Amino acid sequence: LTIYKPQLTSTFSIFHRISGAFLATMVLFSILFFGIGDLSLTFYYFYTFVFFLTFYFHWFIILLVNLTLLALCYHLSNGVRHLWWDWGLFLELSRVYTSGIIMLFCAAFLFVSNMIRF
Repeated sequence: LTIYKPQLTSTFSIFHRISGAFLATMVLFSILFFGIGDLSLTFYYFYTFVFFLTFYFHWFIILLVNLTLLALCYHLSNGVRHLWWDWGLFLELSRVYTSGIIMLFCAAFLFVSNMIRF
């Protein structure tokens, strides 16, 4: 039983931080993965691992790419919303909630339009 009802703004803030941490993790993972590939051009076991990963777990790679795209769309849309706040726009309480809903629709539109493209 919870006695605290989370507000829309605090929920968006938490997910903004989570999406930023996820994007940073994916960037570091990508740099590490591609860096190891450059260092071990003649390493047989590395290529065996990459083949195993791409052949048997291609669904996992597609899932990670889609989650990264979703996090990027959300983080970008919420970042634009924060920039509007920094400029002094949409700071009234009713407009804060309206801009939050608009931000969600923009993030969903960006995600779906990029999914259709692929």
